[in-house]
Amino acid sequence: MKISLEWLSQYVDIKGLSPEAIADALTRSGLEVEAIDKVGAAFNNVVVAKCIKLEAHPNADKLRLATVDIGTEQIRVVCGAKNLAEGMLIAFAKDGAQVINRKDGTPFTLGKANIRGVDSVGMVCSLDELGLQDLYPKEQEAHSGIWPIQDYANESQLGEDLAVVLGLDSDRVLHTAPTANRGDQMSMIGVAREVAALFDRKLTLPEIPKYEAKAKQPSIKIELKDPDVCAYYGGLMLDNSKAVASPEWLKRRVEAAGTRSINVIVDVTNYVMLEMGQPLHAFDRDKFEAGEILISVRRAVADERFTTLDDTEHKLTADSVLITLNDKPVALAGVMGGQNTQISDDSKNLLLEAAYFPPASNRKNAKSVGIRTESSARFERGVDRYNTQQALFRAAQLMEELTGATPTGLTQSEPLKPELPTLALRLARIEQVIGLSIPKERVQSILEKLGFLVNAQADTWQVTVPSWRLDDVTREIDLIEEVIRIYGYDEVPYTLPKKAQPVPFSLRQDFIDRVQECLHASGCLQVMTSSLIGHQLLEKTGFSLDQKQLITVLNSHSADHTLMRQSLAPSLLEVARHNQAQGISDVWIYELGKTYFKVAKPGFKQTGVSEKLNLGILLCGQPQQGQWNPSVKTDKTDFYLLKGTVENLLHRLFGKFLPVLSFSPETELNHLHPGKAAQILLEGKPVGVFGELHPLKQSALKLRQPVYVAELNLELIFKRYKQALQAPEPVQLSPYPAVDRDMALLAKAGVTHQQILETVRGLQNPLLQSVTLFDEYKGDKLPEGARSLAYRMTFQSNEGTLSDQQIEAAVNAIKAKLSEKLPVELR
Repeated sequence: MKISLEWLSQYVDIKGLSPEAIADALTRSGLEVEAIDKVGAAFNNVVVAKCIKLEAHPNADKLRLATVDIGTEQIRVVCGAKNLAEGMLIAFAKDGAQVINRKDGTPFTLGKANIRGVDSVGMVCSLDELGLQDLYPKEQEAHSGIWPIQDYANESQLGEDLAVVLGLDSDRVLHTAPTANRGDQMSMIGVAREVAALFDRKLTLPEIPKYEAKAKQPSIKIELKDPDVCAYYGGLMLDNSKAVASPEWLKRRVEAAGTRSINVIVDVTNYVMLEMGQPLHAFDRDKFEAGEILISVRRAVADERFTTLDDTEHKLTADSVLITLNDKPVALAGVMGGQNTQISDDSKNLLLEAAYFPPASNRKNAKSVGIRTESSARFERGVDRYNTQQALFRAAQLMEELTGATPTGLTQSEPLKPELPTLALRLARIEQVIGLSIPKERVQSILEKLGFLVNAQADTWQVTVPSWRLDDVTREIDLIEEVIRIYGYDEVPYTLPKKAQPVPFSLRQDFIDRVQECLHASGCLQVMTSSLIGHQLLEKTGFSLDQKQLITVLNSHSADHTLMRQSLAPSLLEVARHNQAQGISDVWIYELGKTYFKVAKPGFKQTGVSEKLNLGILLCGQPQQGQWNPSVKTDKTDFYLLKGTVENLLHRLFGKFLPVLSFSPETELNHLHPGKAAQILLEGKPVGVFGELHPLKQSALKLRQPVYVAELNLELIFKRYKQALQAPEPVQLSPYPAVDRDMALLAKAGVTHQQILETVRGLQNPLLQSVTLFDEYKGDKLPEGARSLAYRMTFQSNEGTLSDQQIEAAVNAIKAKLSEKLPVELR
């Protein structure tokens, strides 16, 4: 909302306070001031002057020479206006003044001129040349040419700045941003109340007469068909309103607040809305049907149509709320009026409307037609439900003063009975919460200036909440907040906790930290990508989504952000593509992020979405390429390097408690190379996949070298991690020496390393500590498809040094098991 300080000064004394000081205090108290505008004239260096002499121009019949007195000197200028006369008070632009070009409305700087052989310094101005034709339209109509200003200035002001004399440069406008729970701050009086409390100044409110004693008008009745969308409706009838122009002060104030001046009736309703925060609407009663009128407030019927003042026809819904006359719609309640009863400049007999529409229903009403107005913005935040009638009387008061209209009757629904809660405020609690002792007198003054009624007895006060704060002050802590925000958060001393406690990390956070540390140690950099992806990226990368669990985004701002991701890999591939496009071909990255799956219909207590934490890893190129020491060689980035990175991560996470880790071929994922992809298994249960990107997808993404991608379900791994930490007793290292034995096997075609490992581990020999493949041979001397695999097995006991007999027995058991289960031969 825009707050005119000139208007604000009508309610609270702000003398001695700069606009910046007021803006700073309001912002610190919770009402943010975004900007300060100077509301001034479009001209400068224009003064009050008097034409004291007129002479004929020696070289032009239509021009005259005017001598003007500006108080300190007399200046002669050339002027062609016919209405300029001796003794007239005029607006005189001095040399160097900025005025307006009447032809195109642009400002220009006035300089010395020679007109038909006569020097002319300055200019006698018209309203157009000052840019005031909209502010003084009647003057513009009466005077074609020079603007006589004797109605606005006197001879004692000769030489004074015209903008100062007219009051056009004395105003500053604050652009405020009220929060959603402070409807009272959407009014001049509401902000004045804040300023009065902040600077301990007196608040002066206008005295408003009551019109209840006027004669009733039985011809108009009120009916609230849906009380939940309208709790009160009142209408005040005015007769014989005169068609007069809005006074200059009224125009200036409503326009300073950002509202266009239309005519005196509309300006008054806007003025009261801006002043008191209560939206009003005026109907032209002469456009009503003859006879008795029933004003109803009801919900619209589905597909009902209504044309608003902006000449737009709207298709209504069940959330739309209408005001009707004899069931004929005349307004969208609390949003905008209709064309059929709109006010014109010559409207004579009026019905002023004021009502209370609850925030929730009004928000739905405005949204149902896609309109948001100054009126709906106030109802959405919540207006003072018990002040509705006062706003109606205030508008009638101004209409009487400005147009001579006569209030002839008040018709209304059942008035709301004020129910103002009283809260207990403990003084000791204030100090306990704030950490500062505030004098009782200051606490009481703050609350009373904000409109609270305070019964200050003993150490627990009884505080009655005013009607305009019912929605956001409901507890003792809210009262304490009111005190400290006005007293000043800056007054609270800076202190450190007496006993600083380290912040404990949860087991889950510790797990995530360990994952990150391990990947950083492996040479990967962390990236963060959007949780939203698009169909185009999925098509390029070959990813297929589970359509039943897919979550789409409504009203997406981009075609690349229409879906909630089910995998991190597409986004990581897009990062790699972007880096290579920028000339960075070596990319080792990872991301910790959530994936999203629709598992149920959304409801009041659940979203229906399952969020899973995943880990994505992408390796491409050599991150250490170009290092200064050529003797240090990095491993080639390939399938096995990615596999080793995954194994290293899991080994470092679990240590000795690592569950059985295995891998199995993966051929069903379209985005991975069919011969270079594998599933990651913990105790036989899949927890992730990894492999080389499919060459066709690599080509589609224009990646210049092979890319290797892994994705792990950290939710499943974390569950196993928690179980591993609950091991009954720690693993004890054996004090006795370990013994290695090597074994060479001839494995026929189709036998995998994983099968051999699982067979050996299946014996569950307590002496066997590890099995490591250290050599592979393929050649002409072996049968087709066969290969020679050499394994090193480590044996160790916690009870003593192993004997040759124990070791031989263990090795023989392994050999027998392998020969029994697999087509292998011992060499």
